[in-house]
Amino acid sequence: MKIKIQKYNPSVDPAPHFEEYEITHTEHMTLLEALVQVNDTIEPIAFDYSCRGRVCGRCAMTLNGVPCLACVTPIEDSDKNEVTPLKHFPVVRDLIVDKTKITDRVSRILARQRAFDLTVEEVKAPVDAALPKKLEPLEYCARCGVCTAACPVVEQKGLKSYIGPTGMIAIANRFYDPYDQGDRVVEAVQNGLWECIECGMCNSVCKALEIDHLSVWKDLREAAESAGLKPPRS
Repeated sequence: MKIKIQKYNPSVDPAPHFEEYEITHTEHMTLLEALVQVNDTIEPIAFDYSCRGRVCGRCAMTLNGVPCLACVTPIEDSDKNEVTPLKHFPVVRDLIVDKTKITDRVSRILARQRAFDLTVEEVKAPVDAALPKKLEPLEYCARCGVCTAACPVVEQKGLKSYIGPTGMIAIANRFYDPYDQGDRVVEAVQNGLWECIECGMCNSVCKALEIDHLSVWKDLREAAESAGLKPPRS
């Protein structure tokens, strides 16, 4: 099989370029395994990975125009395999991108907001039984950025107008948290909640199958509408 990989070293290359490699395809081969084979037997490639099991999110990239996690994405035995870096992020080298503009924002969002320290009484008090069922799936988010790279709203308007699915899932994480005291509904609206066109691209590319992005958006929008935070129709 053949695989075409975008290579780019900003310190020496005037522009990104492609290199094509011929490797041996194996049954159930993943994109990550193909990259490792190229790197180990033909030529060094800059790419990142760690867990090999959709947990760390470090191997996010694009295969034939579709954002994916290389560790769980099958690659076909064909001559039409084109690998490029994740969209919307600065390229560090080859297939490695700098995702700090998303990960730093997500880290700040996930910091639980409280006026006072959590008390024993609060922990022992009963909570809405539906909340854990909504919150637990979001813990599978690897913050990989695949959903954000696939988002057409981010493509059109940029991350300043819409935080993207990765950031919105982080907001929802604390929205469902019974011990968080921040106004996460306002935060969601300020970060583009109503910009989403509900196309479902985030669901289609996300490997955390436990997460239903659109149902999360629905909960946030219903809360925003109840609070009078729905924008007027243009």
